[in-house]
Amino acid sequence: MKRVLVAAARSLLSNGGGVTDTLITDVCEQAGIHPHAFRTLFPTDDSFLDAVNDHLVEECAARIRHGVDQFVASDPSDRPFAQAAVALAESWPLDRGGMLIRADRRLQALRNNRNGGAAAAAERKFVAELVPVFSDLVAHLGRAFSWPSMLAVRVIVDTYEGSFETWLLDGNDETSFAESPYVSRTLPTLLKEMTEELGV
Repeated sequence: MKRVLVAAARSLLSNGGGVTDTLITDVCEQAGIHPHAFRTLFPTDDSFLDAVNDHLVEECAARIRHGVDQFVASDPSDRPFAQAAVALAESWPLDRGGMLIRADRRLQALRNNRNGGAAAAAERKFVAELVPVFSDLVAHLGRAFSWPSMLAVRVIVDTYEGSFETWLLDGNDETSFAESPYVSRTLPTLLKEMTEELGV
């Protein structure tokens, strides 16, 4: 039942405003349960938002995993970092709705000056859960992170999200982000500079 409620909230939360009585009523109607049951399953707003965050992490990791599984680097001399960057972007790890949900949670915590620890912990978990799949991506290049893996993935996630946001603000379609300057220039550079050949 929790997963049904989280899935129902996916689109509603992307409209902003956080967890409200109206949102709870709407997701409960979609799931076919009484709103009182919602608080039995999720005693606090943060417990619900943590479940939503877990869902977003699973989505993101699954998309990247699919891209990694499909990616085969060609001749190493033939721009392998650029190929990996495009493969990552074409797996569409982020979408507008998911990014808005996470950004709104951070904004609400900053605005209300409470529950910031829960929001920060959710962001750290988001990165931590992506470390294995990013490690597999660079392994496809015959490399491993030379930076601490959490730091490397944090830098990739933060720069990816910032550039993805700018791409959208400039009026571009989210599905065409693989054509962005970030994917063609910045991400390949990051993948090269924060990794080293296996065995080094």
